[in-house]
Amino acid sequence: MSSRPDPTGGPRPSDEGDRLELPDAGERPRARRSSPLAGVGAAARASSGAELRRLLASPMARLAVLALALVPVLYAGLYLWANHDPYQRLDQVPAALVVEDEGASTGGVLLSVGSQVARDLETDGELDWQRTDAADAAEGVRDGRYEASLLVPATFSSDLASVQQAVSAGEPAPPRQAQLELTTNDATSYLGRTIAERVVAATQQAVADQVGEQAASSFLVGFSTVSQQLQQAADGAGALADGLGQASEGADGLVQGADALLTGQRALAEGADGLATGAGQLADGTGAAVAGVDQLVTGVEQLDDGATALAGGLGQLRDGTAALPEQARALADGAAAVAEGNAQVAQTADAVATASAEAVAGLTAARGDLEAQLRDLGLDDAQVAAVLARTDELVAPVQDAQAQVQEADASLQALATGSAQVAQGAGALADAAPALAQGVAASADGADALATGTGQLLEGVRPLAASARALDEGASALADGAGQLAAGEDQAVTGTEQLAEGARALATGVGQARDGAASLRDGLVQGASGVPDLSADQRERAVGAINDPVVTASASTAQVSTYGAGLAPYLLALSLWIGGYVLFLVVRPLSRRAAAAGRSALGTALGGYGPAAAVGVVQSVLLWTVVVAVLRLEPAAPLGLLALLLLTSATFVAVVHALVAWFGLTGQFAGLVLLVLQLVSSGGTFPWQTLPAPLAAVHQVLPMSYAVEAFRSLTAGGSARPVLVAVAVLGGYLVLALAASALAARRGRVLSPADLRPALG
Repeated sequence: MSSRPDPTGGPRPSDEGDRLELPDAGERPRARRSSPLAGVGAAARASSGAELRRLLASPMARLAVLALALVPVLYAGLYLWANHDPYQRLDQVPAALVVEDEGASTGGVLLSVGSQVARDLETDGELDWQRTDAADAAEGVRDGRYEASLLVPATFSSDLASVQQAVSAGEPAPPRQAQLELTTNDATSYLGRTIAERVVAATQQAVADQVGEQAASSFLVGFSTVSQQLQQAADGAGALADGLGQASEGADGLVQGADALLTGQRALAEGADGLATGAGQLADGTGAAVAGVDQLVTGVEQLDDGATALAGGLGQLRDGTAALPEQARALADGAAAVAEGNAQVAQTADAVATASAEAVAGLTAARGDLEAQLRDLGLDDAQVAAVLARTDELVAPVQDAQAQVQEADASLQALATGSAQVAQGAGALADAAPALAQGVAASADGADALATGTGQLLEGVRPLAASARALDEGASALADGAGQLAAGEDQAVTGTEQLAEGARALATGVGQARDGAASLRDGLVQGASGVPDLSADQRERAVGAINDPVVTASASTAQVSTYGAGLAPYLLALSLWIGGYVLFLVVRPLSRRAAAAGRSALGTALGGYGPAAAVGVVQSVLLWTVVVAVLRLEPAAPLGLLALLLLTSATFVAVVHALVAWFGLTGQFAGLVLLVLQLVSSGGTFPWQTLPAPLAAVHQVLPMSYAVEAFRSLTAGGSARPVLVAVAVLGGYLVLALAASALAARRGRVLSPADLRPALG
């Protein structure tokens, strides 16, 4: 290639397409052989030393390196310090307390629960409760002077008293639920609402427990009164049982007399029933005959009406179908003509579609010829691309039209096929139309004859119906008289039976009442012995069990002491990535001098990685010192935490180093993108399973996720499995990143004009 002198003493590329390859170390004669690792180590030490000397060359540079080392400490340390244990400082959060409770009287005792709630809240001091009125509280929540306001309404005590009154004697009114009105404003603080709700919920539970204890105590006190009243009821039931025994003897005598009367009455009723049965059978026969004749007349009338309607309808159908054969033939001829025309149109459309496809193919071939001619004329790639782009814009409408022609061709082919099928069906209809018209005419003639016959039949059956009705009226009168006689006798028998049944029921009922009274007496005695008569101490223990029947025993396999300790794993990993990211704002990822000197690619890569990794070690040690010694978060495995901090820092620095070594400023932007992805997908706050599916997949891939889980296990004293997995994953990322940096260093030994004069940086 042609070249011209360059101020650096080497050849200078004549155009942007030429590349300059730096000499390889293997091309220079060497006096003695050495191992590859020794060459790599020497290259790494030389590059690292040169970079460290550059970074520490001046006081300002040394201050810059110190500032880089402090970035993770400032980020994680200040955040953890600010959020170490915020719940211990909730008494600085202002909240309005409005007490409007008017109190209540229950059992002669004045109850003022609202004032007690206010005193308890102020004594607990979980928030800075300030007494005020409702208007100031509402205004203060709106403008942010108060994080929340709690209103105890005027009926608070009376509503709570209704619960105890509902379980007391002589208070039939249902209990009312008391309310506490909490007002918050998410526009000033979302967490303020959560904290206020938690505090008020605890207060609400305490009030509910107190009211429940009072109601349960009243309920248990009533057991003693119930026991005494049950014993009194048992005595009364015994006296009732004795009186019912005497009444049972008189009821037995009444039963015997009623049975004798019933026997005579039944004999008389049997004769009356026989007479009524014969008369009823005669009346049933004549009634059936009348019904049959009526049905016959009705049927003949319906038959006559139907025959007349059928004759009229078939006559109309005959008149309407007389011209059907000619109309069907005309329809068939028209459909055939349409089908033939559609077939010709489809044939023409097919020819047009073929021609349009050939035209588009010709345009495509012409585009290739045009590109070759433009390059023969000496136009560069950008100019050729611009001309071709303009050509494509002109050709695009033709291609769109060709696609529309193809679609129209397919539609016309389908239309031609459907038209042929319609023509075929119309021909079949025309062939069948004459036979159909003849059948309709024959049916109309038969219907006229049928209508004439049914009219004659109707005139013959109508007199028969009048004779049948006269016979039925006489039989019905006889049956009514016999029926009335039998009914009277049946009523007499029924009354006598009811008398006898009533006497027996009375005897049975009196006997059951006697037995029931005895059972009631025994049950009341047993119930009185089963109702507990609790002492004061027993009632107190029972009240506790009723009001709080379930107690939860909480246990945790691993636990942190404060909110800051729980947040620390996430911030440690995040701060180390930020620390590694900012290093390469100052540190050079690869040494051009080392590449020009022909040093090994791996040595050059390690030479750029070494200074950054050394600063990363300082960052990790300072971060660990602040967390353990200054903030005193007390991790379960402090030395293990330090070791994992060092490995995590080394890995994150290596990943960012590889990105910057390959892509420069674009790589720095990629490191920022990875920071954002890991910020939202590492599961540092909420469990990672709550993430959307794409971010959950990212969680499984990126290294910060594993570092956070391992830091969490080392901090809280959890399982060793997350730590081992994190070591394996971070180690794999470290090796892959260093290998990528070595490839970038090897690629960097071949320079292009773009490398010598980059567009950015």
